[in-house]
Amino acid sequence: MRPTPTSTRRKVAVLTAAPLVLLATLAATPTAAGATAEDGFGAAASRAAVRSEVRLGNATEQGVVGSLRARPSARQVATATFNIRYSGFSAEARTAFQRAADIWATQVTSSVPITVDASFGPLPPGALGSAGPGSLWRDFAGAPAPSTWYPEAIANKRAGRQLSADADVVAQFSSSFDGWWFGAGAAPGRKIDFTAVVLHELGHGLGFLGAGEVRDGRGSVRTGGFPISYDRFTENTAGTALLAFPNRSTQLGNQLRSNGVYFDTRAVRNSNSGNRARLFAPSRWQPGSSYSHLNEATYKPGSPNALMTPVINRGETIRTPGPITNAIFSSIGW
Repeated sequence: MRPTPTSTRRKVAVLTAAPLVLLATLAATPTAAGATAEDGFGAAASRAAVRSEVRLGNATEQGVVGSLRARPSARQVATATFNIRYSGFSAEARTAFQRAADIWATQVTSSVPITVDASFGPLPPGALGSAGPGSLWRDFAGAPAPSTWYPEAIANKRAGRQLSADADVVAQFSSSFDGWWFGAGAAPGRKIDFTAVVLHELGHGLGFLGAGEVRDGRGSVRTGGFPISYDRFTENTAGTALLAFPNRSTQLGNQLRSNGVYFDTRAVRNSNSGNRARLFAPSRWQPGSSYSHLNEATYKPGSPNALMTPVINRGETIRTPGPITNAIFSSIGW
Protein backbone atom coordinates (compact mmCIF):
# COMPACT_ATOMS: atom_id res chain seq x y z
CA MET A 1 0.00 0.00 0.00
CA ARG A 2 1.36 3.42 -0.93
CA PRO A 3 1.90 5.96 1.87
CA THR A 4 0.25 9.34 1.88
CA PRO A 5 2.86 12.00 1.07
CA THR A 6 3.67 14.70 3.57
CA SER A 7 1.88 17.79 2.32
CA THR A 8 3.52 21.22 2.27
CA ARG A 9 2.05 24.63 1.63
CA ARG A 10 3.47 28.15 1.84
CA LYS A 11 1.36 31.05 2.97
CA VAL A 12 2.40 34.50 1.90
CA ALA A 13 1.13 37.65 3.53
CA VAL A 14 1.75 41.32 2.98
CA LEU A 15 2.01 43.21 6.24
CA THR A 16 1.00 46.87 6.58
CA ALA A 17 3.70 49.37 5.36
CA ALA A 18 6.84 47.70 4.06
CA PRO A 19 7.20 44.01 4.84
CA LEU A 20 6.37 41.40 2.22
CA VAL A 21 6.15 38.18 4.22
CA LEU A 22 6.15 34.69 2.75
CA LEU A 23 5.37 31.91 5.21
CA ALA A 24 5.50 28.16 4.84
CA THR A 25 4.31 25.29 7.00
CA LEU A 26 4.88 21.59 6.60
CA ALA A 27 2.00 19.45 7.80
CA ALA A 28 2.63 15.74 7.72
CA THR A 29 -0.01 13.07 7.31
CA PRO A 30 0.57 9.69 8.99
CA THR A 31 1.49 6.96 6.53
CA ALA A 32 -1.01 4.25 5.75
CA ALA A 33 -0.52 0.96 7.52
CA GLY A 34 1.71 -1.48 5.69
CA ALA A 35 3.63 1.11 3.69
CA THR A 36 7.17 0.14 2.77
CA ALA A 37 10.23 2.32 3.01
CA GLU A 38 11.13 1.66 -0.63
CA ASP A 39 7.75 2.80 -1.87
CA GLY A 40 7.71 6.04 0.09
CA PHE A 41 8.35 6.87 3.68
CA GLY A 42 8.63 4.10 6.21
CA ALA A 43 6.89 6.40 8.69
CA ALA A 44 5.58 9.95 8.60
CA ALA A 45 5.61 12.72 11.14
CA SER A 46 2.26 13.35 12.76
CA ARG A 47 2.98 17.07 12.57
CA ALA A 48 5.77 19.26 11.24
CA ALA A 49 6.20 23.02 10.99
CA VAL A 50 8.71 24.91 8.90
CA ARG A 51 8.19 28.56 8.12
CA SER A 52 10.01 30.59 5.52
CA GLU A 53 9.59 34.19 4.50
CA VAL A 54 11.07 37.01 2.49
CA ARG A 55 10.38 40.59 3.58
CA LEU A 56 10.30 43.74 1.54
CA GLY A 57 12.90 46.12 2.94
CA ASN A 58 12.65 49.88 3.26
CA ALA A 59 15.44 50.65 0.80
CA THR A 60 15.08 51.12 -2.94
CA GLU A 61 17.57 49.24 -5.08
CA GLN A 62 18.30 49.81 -8.74
CA GLY A 63 20.89 47.10 -9.26
CA VAL A 64 20.32 43.93 -11.25
CA VAL A 65 21.78 40.59 -10.15
CA GLY A 66 22.10 38.08 -12.97
CA SER A 67 21.22 38.12 -16.63
CA LEU A 68 17.99 39.74 -17.82
CA ARG A 69 17.61 37.25 -20.67
CA ALA A 70 14.14 35.78 -20.49
CA ARG A 71 15.09 32.44 -22.04
CA PRO A 72 18.16 30.24 -21.57
CA SER A 73 21.01 31.18 -23.89
CA ALA A 74 23.23 28.72 -25.71
CA ARG A 75 25.46 28.72 -22.64
CA GLN A 76 22.49 28.10 -20.35
CA VAL A 77 21.05 24.85 -21.60
CA ALA A 78 18.01 23.57 -19.71
CA THR A 79 18.87 20.45 -17.71
CA ALA A 80 15.44 19.97 -16.16
CA THR A 81 11.89 20.24 -17.45
CA PHE A 82 9.29 22.25 -15.55
CA ASN A 83 5.69 21.39 -16.37
CA ILE A 84 3.62 24.23 -14.99
CA ARG A 85 -0.14 23.94 -14.76
CA TYR A 86 -1.32 27.54 -14.74
CA SER A 87 -4.70 28.62 -13.48
CA GLY A 88 -6.03 32.17 -13.66
CA PHE A 89 -2.77 33.88 -14.63
CA SER A 90 -2.80 37.03 -16.72
CA ALA A 91 -0.52 36.87 -19.73
CA GLU A 92 2.12 39.09 -18.10
CA ALA A 93 2.01 37.23 -14.76
CA ARG A 94 2.36 33.90 -16.54
CA THR A 95 5.31 35.18 -18.55
CA ALA A 96 7.04 36.43 -15.39
CA PHE A 97 6.40 33.15 -13.55
CA GLN A 98 7.66 31.15 -16.52
CA ARG A 99 10.76 33.33 -16.60
CA ALA A 100 11.66 32.21 -13.07
CA ALA A 101 10.99 28.55 -13.91
CA ASP A 102 13.18 28.84 -17.02
CA ILE A 103 16.03 30.12 -14.86
CA TRP A 104 15.73 27.20 -12.44
CA ALA A 105 15.61 24.78 -15.39
CA THR A 106 19.22 25.73 -16.15
CA GLN A 107 20.35 25.36 -12.53
CA VAL A 108 19.00 21.93 -11.48
CA THR A 109 19.25 18.61 -13.28
CA SER A 110 16.63 15.87 -13.29
CA SER A 111 15.40 13.27 -15.78
CA VAL A 112 11.99 13.43 -14.08
CA PRO A 113 9.87 16.45 -15.05
CA ILE A 114 9.19 18.85 -12.19
CA THR A 115 5.48 19.58 -11.96
CA VAL A 116 4.32 22.88 -10.54
CA ASP A 117 0.70 23.74 -9.78
CA ALA A 118 0.52 27.52 -10.14
CA SER A 119 -2.63 29.55 -9.58
CA PHE A 120 -3.21 33.27 -9.83
CA GLY A 121 -6.40 34.66 -8.37
CA PRO A 122 -8.04 36.49 -5.45
CA LEU A 123 -6.75 35.45 -2.04
CA PRO A 124 -7.97 36.30 1.49
CA PRO A 125 -7.22 39.84 2.69
CA GLY A 126 -3.51 40.29 3.33
CA ALA A 127 -2.47 37.13 1.47
CA LEU A 128 -0.12 37.69 -1.46
CA GLY A 129 0.76 34.18 -2.61
CA SER A 130 2.22 30.81 -1.73
CA ALA A 131 4.73 28.21 -2.88
CA GLY A 132 6.41 25.13 -1.46
CA PRO A 133 7.26 21.44 -1.94
CA GLY A 134 4.22 19.32 -2.65
CA SER A 135 5.52 16.55 -0.36
CA LEU A 136 8.46 15.15 1.57
CA TRP A 137 9.80 11.60 1.20
CA ARG A 138 12.34 9.50 3.06
CA ASP A 139 13.93 6.05 2.77
CA PHE A 140 12.89 5.58 -0.83
CA ALA A 141 15.01 3.58 -3.29
CA GLY A 142 17.83 5.88 -4.35
CA ALA A 143 17.68 8.18 -1.32
CA PRO A 144 21.11 9.80 -0.77
CA ALA A 145 20.91 9.29 3.00
CA PRO A 146 18.68 7.17 5.23
CA SER A 147 16.20 8.55 7.75
CA THR A 148 16.16 11.90 6.00
CA TRP A 149 13.27 13.81 4.43
CA TYR A 150 13.70 15.01 0.83
CA PRO A 151 11.43 17.48 -0.98
CA GLU A 152 9.56 15.64 -3.71
CA ALA A 153 11.44 17.09 -6.69
CA ILE A 154 14.73 15.83 -5.22
CA ALA A 155 13.18 12.49 -4.25
CA ASN A 156 11.87 12.02 -7.79
CA LYS A 157 15.28 12.81 -9.27
CA ARG A 158 17.00 10.33 -6.99
CA ALA A 159 14.37 7.63 -7.41
CA GLY A 160 14.39 8.10 -11.18
CA ARG A 161 10.63 8.23 -11.30
CA GLN A 162 7.63 10.24 -10.18
CA LEU A 163 6.87 9.07 -6.64
CA SER A 164 3.50 10.76 -6.50
CA ALA A 165 0.93 11.96 -9.02
CA ASP A 166 0.62 15.19 -7.04
CA ALA A 167 2.49 18.35 -7.96
CA ASP A 168 6.12 18.53 -6.83
CA VAL A 169 5.78 22.26 -6.10
CA VAL A 170 2.62 24.23 -5.39
CA ALA A 171 2.59 27.98 -6.06
CA GLN A 172 -0.11 30.61 -5.61
CA PHE A 173 -0.08 34.39 -5.98
CA SER A 174 -2.65 37.12 -5.63
CA SER A 175 -4.08 38.70 -8.77
CA SER A 176 -5.51 41.58 -6.72
CA PHE A 177 -2.15 42.83 -5.44
CA ASP A 178 -1.20 45.92 -7.49
CA GLY A 179 2.47 46.34 -6.57
CA TRP A 180 3.99 43.71 -8.83
CA TRP A 181 6.52 44.32 -11.59
CA PHE A 182 6.10 41.60 -14.22
CA GLY A 183 8.65 42.84 -16.74
CA ALA A 184 11.87 41.20 -17.88
CA GLY A 185 13.87 44.37 -17.27
CA ALA A 186 14.89 46.01 -14.03
CA ALA A 187 11.99 46.65 -11.68
CA PRO A 188 11.04 50.31 -11.07
CA GLY A 189 11.99 51.65 -7.66
CA ARG A 190 8.56 51.32 -6.04
CA LYS A 191 7.65 47.92 -7.48
CA ILE A 192 8.18 44.35 -6.29
CA ASP A 193 9.91 42.17 -8.87
CA PHE A 194 7.51 39.27 -9.34
CA THR A 195 10.12 37.15 -11.13
CA ALA A 196 12.59 37.48 -8.23
CA VAL A 197 9.93 36.57 -5.65
CA VAL A 198 8.86 33.53 -7.67
CA LEU A 199 12.51 32.56 -8.16
CA HIS A 200 13.00 32.78 -4.39
CA GLU A 201 9.88 30.80 -3.58
CA LEU A 202 10.59 28.10 -6.15
CA GLY A 203 13.96 27.82 -4.42
CA HIS A 204 12.20 26.90 -1.19
CA GLY A 205 9.89 24.53 -3.07
CA LEU A 206 12.90 22.79 -4.59
CA GLY A 207 14.56 22.25 -1.22
CA PHE A 208 16.09 25.39 0.28
CA LEU A 209 14.43 24.89 3.65
CA GLY A 210 15.02 23.06 6.89
CA ALA A 211 13.00 21.88 9.85
CA GLY A 212 14.52 24.36 12.29
CA GLU A 213 12.19 26.04 14.74
CA VAL A 214 12.22 27.44 18.28
CA ARG A 215 9.16 27.15 20.47
CA ASP A 216 9.06 28.16 24.15
CA GLY A 217 12.83 28.43 24.03
CA ARG A 218 13.29 24.86 22.86
CA GLY A 219 14.85 24.20 19.45
CA SER A 220 14.34 21.50 16.88
CA VAL A 221 15.91 20.61 13.55
CA ARG A 222 13.72 17.58 12.92
CA THR A 223 10.16 16.98 11.84
CA GLY A 224 8.52 13.73 12.85
CA GLY A 225 11.84 12.70 14.37
CA PHE A 226 13.84 13.08 11.16
CA PRO A 227 15.79 15.95 9.59
CA ILE A 228 15.20 17.40 6.16
CA SER A 229 18.26 17.04 3.90
CA TYR A 230 19.11 20.73 4.48
CA ASP A 231 19.34 20.13 8.25
CA ARG A 232 22.13 17.57 7.85
CA PHE A 233 24.67 20.29 7.02
CA THR A 234 23.88 23.08 9.47
CA GLU A 235 26.26 23.86 12.33
CA ASN A 236 27.21 26.46 14.91
CA THR A 237 30.20 28.81 14.96
CA ALA A 238 32.41 26.12 16.50
CA GLY A 239 31.53 23.69 13.72
CA THR A 240 29.31 21.44 15.83
CA ALA A 241 26.41 20.02 13.83
CA LEU A 242 23.03 21.23 15.05
CA LEU A 243 21.81 17.64 14.80
CA ALA A 244 24.30 16.80 17.58
CA PHE A 245 22.29 18.82 20.10
CA PRO A 246 19.31 17.20 21.87
CA ASN A 247 16.14 17.80 19.91
CA ARG A 248 13.51 20.00 21.56
CA SER A 249 16.13 21.33 23.94
CA THR A 250 17.01 24.77 25.24
CA GLN A 251 20.59 24.14 24.12
CA LEU A 252 19.45 23.77 20.53
CA GLY A 253 17.08 26.71 20.90
CA ASN A 254 20.03 28.87 21.96
CA GLN A 255 22.07 27.70 18.99
CA LEU A 256 19.31 28.56 16.53
CA ARG A 257 19.21 32.11 17.95
CA SER A 258 22.97 32.58 18.27
CA ASN A 259 23.69 34.72 15.20
CA GLY A 260 26.15 31.97 14.42
CA VAL A 261 24.53 29.28 12.28
CA TYR A 262 26.20 28.06 9.10
CA PHE A 263 25.69 25.66 6.22
CA ASP A 264 28.95 23.79 5.66
CA THR A 265 29.90 21.42 2.85
CA ARG A 266 32.87 21.22 0.52
CA ALA A 267 30.70 22.46 -2.34
CA VAL A 268 29.68 25.52 -0.35
CA ARG A 269 33.24 26.34 0.65
CA ASN A 270 34.37 25.96 -2.97
CA SER A 271 31.69 28.46 -4.01
CA ASN A 272 32.39 30.91 -1.19
CA SER A 273 36.15 31.54 -1.14
CA GLY A 274 36.72 28.70 1.32
CA ASN A 275 34.09 29.94 3.77
CA ARG A 276 30.93 28.39 5.16
CA ALA A 277 27.61 29.95 4.18
CA ARG A 278 26.20 32.03 7.01
CA LEU A 279 22.48 31.53 7.68
CA PHE A 280 20.02 34.02 9.12
CA ALA A 281 19.86 33.26 12.86
CA PRO A 282 18.97 36.43 14.82
CA SER A 283 18.84 36.45 18.61
CA ARG A 284 15.06 36.65 18.46
CA TRP A 285 13.58 33.72 16.56
CA GLN A 286 11.68 34.97 13.53
CA PRO A 287 9.24 32.33 12.25
CA GLY A 288 9.41 32.31 8.49
CA SER A 289 12.79 34.04 8.32
CA SER A 290 15.22 32.37 10.71
CA TYR A 291 17.37 29.43 9.64
CA SER A 292 15.97 28.70 6.14
CA HIS A 293 17.62 31.74 4.56
CA LEU A 294 21.08 33.12 3.96
CA ASN A 295 22.10 35.92 6.31
CA GLU A 296 20.87 39.32 5.11
CA ALA A 297 23.76 41.33 6.58
CA THR A 298 26.35 39.03 4.96
CA TYR A 299 24.78 38.79 1.50
CA LYS A 300 23.44 42.30 0.95
CA PRO A 301 21.38 43.60 -1.97
CA GLY A 302 23.52 43.52 -5.08
CA SER A 303 25.42 40.45 -3.88
CA PRO A 304 25.37 37.49 -6.29
CA ASN A 305 24.00 35.50 -3.33
CA ALA A 306 21.15 37.88 -2.45
CA LEU A 307 18.24 35.77 -3.74
CA MET A 308 17.76 33.49 -0.73
CA THR A 309 18.08 36.10 2.02
CA PRO A 310 14.89 36.98 3.97
CA VAL A 311 14.59 40.56 2.63
CA ILE A 312 13.90 41.93 -0.85
CA ASN A 313 13.86 45.66 -1.51
CA ARG A 314 11.73 47.63 -3.91
CA GLY A 315 13.38 47.73 -7.28
CA GLU A 316 15.72 44.86 -6.41
CA THR A 317 15.92 42.71 -9.54
CA ILE A 318 17.42 39.20 -9.27
CA ARG A 319 17.80 36.70 -12.10
CA THR A 320 20.16 34.09 -10.64
CA PRO A 321 20.15 31.78 -7.59
CA GLY A 322 23.81 32.58 -6.95
CA PRO A 323 26.83 30.32 -6.36
CA ILE A 324 26.12 29.59 -2.69
CA THR A 325 22.53 28.56 -3.32
CA ASN A 326 23.61 26.33 -6.19
CA ALA A 327 26.21 24.74 -3.91
CA ILE A 328 23.61 24.18 -1.19
CA PHE A 329 21.37 22.54 -3.78
CA SER A 330 24.14 20.15 -4.82
CA SER A 331 24.68 19.32 -1.13
CA ILE A 332 21.02 18.54 -0.32
CA GLY A 333 20.52 16.10 -3.19
CA TRP A 334 20.43 18.00 -6.46
